[in-house]
Amino acid sequence: MTGKIVSRQFLLVGMRSNGAFSEFGTIVPNAAREVMARSSEIEGSSGREIALFEPKRSEDHLQGEFIAGLMVAMPVRNVPDGMLYIETQGDYAMASGKIEALNSLHAGLLEWTARQGFQVDRKEYIVEIYIPADHGEDVEIYLPLQSSHKQTSPFPFLPPNDRQ
Repeated sequence: MTGKIVSRQFLLVGMRSNGAFSEFGTIVPNAAREVMARSSEIEGSSGREIALFEPKRSEDHLQGEFIAGLMVAMPVRNVPDGMLYIETQGDYAMASGKIEALNSLHAGLLEWTARQGFQVDRKEYIVEIYIPADHGEDVEIYLPLQSSHKQTSPFPFLPPNDRQ
């Protein structure tokens, strides 16, 4: 695994959901299929699948939030019912590889990030972009780095009890 630090902006339209972290391997793809089934409703869609994940903050943090969506080329004014538009930007530790190696990619990137002297911002979403490949699917993982993020919509991650 080769990591690198990148500055990146993500624009997406997607659906917010939540569930047990242990079930993300099933519920996130199901949510992504639902978004893909409605892709014609998303103006300016690139067709590229993206997911944002609430970071797991501790071993007893069992439930998490995620957004499954499609990347868009520019800001979206007419967001389909039941979906939301998000822009987020900042500095990320990034790695890519085969989707089958997702867990080891995450572990390797976390390790690499720490060795480089960076800390992951556990108040911002982790980003994954899914890329069709000749044999299966590739994934790009972006871990948000502390003190570098600006999320303009709808709001940065807050635990459910802290939301307005």
